[in-house]
Amino acid sequence: MITSCDLREKFCEIKIVKGLGMNTRVYEFEAVIKKVPDIDGAYIEFPFDVRKEFGKGRVKVHATFDGEPYDGSLVRMKTPGHIIGIRKDIRQKTGKQPGDMIKVSIQER
Repeated sequence: MITSCDLREKFCEIKIVKGLGMNTRVYEFEAVIKKVPDIDGAYIEFPFDVRKEFGKGRVKVHATFDGEPYDGSLVRMKTPGHIIGIRKDIRQKTGKQPGDMIKVSIQER
């Protein structure tokens, strides 16, 4: 099921995964890795409305970046929308750097 998201991204999809007596939403999309100014940090923008999707502003999530797992949070950091950081070791494993596209999956934990 395709839902509204930032059309600048290559694709955005929400999958409903059934299991353990509840439905879990998995958000899958491709995003451009952005550089954090003045430090060796990077992040991606979450292309959905976090308050609409989760009912709150900060959300703890399980994420994968090109299949590499990461537990973090969707947050706003003086950015127009919510972001999640990508650690340096994950960027090294995936061979991706700021400016590159990366496949992302996110689900609430």
